[in-house]
Amino acid sequence: MVQWKLPENLEDFLPVQAKKLESYRRQLLDLYEKLGYEFIIPSLLEYEDSLNAHGKDLNLDTFKVVDQMSGRMMGVSSDLTTQVSRIDAYLSEGKGENKLCYAGPIIRTKAGIGQSRELYQVGLEYFGNPKVEADTEIVNTLIKSLKLLNIKDIIIDINHLAVYRSIINEIDLDVNQKDLLAEAVTLKDKTQINHILQSIKDKKTINNLTNLVDLYGDKNVFKLIKEQFANDKELKKCFDDVQKIVDVVEKEGAKVNFDFSDIRGYQYHTGIMFAAYASGFKSALAQGGRYDNLNSSLGSMRPATGFSMDLKYIVNHQ
Repeated sequence: MVQWKLPENLEDFLPVQAKKLESYRRQLLDLYEKLGYEFIIPSLLEYEDSLNAHGKDLNLDTFKVVDQMSGRMMGVSSDLTTQVSRIDAYLSEGKGENKLCYAGPIIRTKAGIGQSRELYQVGLEYFGNPKVEADTEIVNTLIKSLKLLNIKDIIIDINHLAVYRSIINEIDLDVNQKDLLAEAVTLKDKTQINHILQSIKDKKTINNLTNLVDLYGDKNVFKLIKEQFANDKELKKCFDDVQKIVDVVEKEGAKVNFDFSDIRGYQYHTGIMFAAYASGFKSALAQGGRYDNLNSSLGSMRPATGFSMDLKYIVNHQ
């Protein structure tokens, strides 16, 4: 990381790195164009109102500045997905399908593991299709993208938020408690989970939640979770969708893993979630999933799914 006289967790990309990143960007965008995704360039700034509509996590990740023209608070882009969703609402007026891709810099208030606070985010979003076939297309394209970048030994980590939501829907919690619980589950902190739920009398539901923390690993984990919720008809449909994702991943020669307590982004994700890993990389290479009705607070009800990756992270760790 080249950080000469820069703030913490920011960096310059010198000629060798910059050339490699630009080559990757071009290859990926060419691939997405062939697959029918149209390229867009979202604005670097947006008003804080739209940031707040997408959950606390996004708001906390975003640097704020005052618009000298209007006096309103603005945010510097920290996740292009939400902006692409806003653009889709404008382009489609809530009708038909829309496939969009993007590539550009974003900046966040905090750095992820092994990452800069300044990312170069590339990704694509598929709007208007609520069926699992849209999700399988997205996962298939993700694996093709990573192979294009010469990444080997790809592992796709899969989760379906319906499992977690089916459990917490049985518990009477306020918004703050739900946020704290989600954080504890993501960190697999059983002590904190039990502390938050200490006043809850439904011990079966609590056990289901604490057991969720241990449900990560290979396809045996998927088998266990299906057995645990065998009587839940709604979850059966979700598990069928997950199996279709598994089939695509295995067909593409990647490995499958499951983590039903990995609920990062649960505030706007609604269904299947996934992350890509590979040997030599300590953190996820890409993340994505379904986020239907992300703009519901703005009056746009749209099914959507997609993924994004940070090319800076990939270039720095190859």
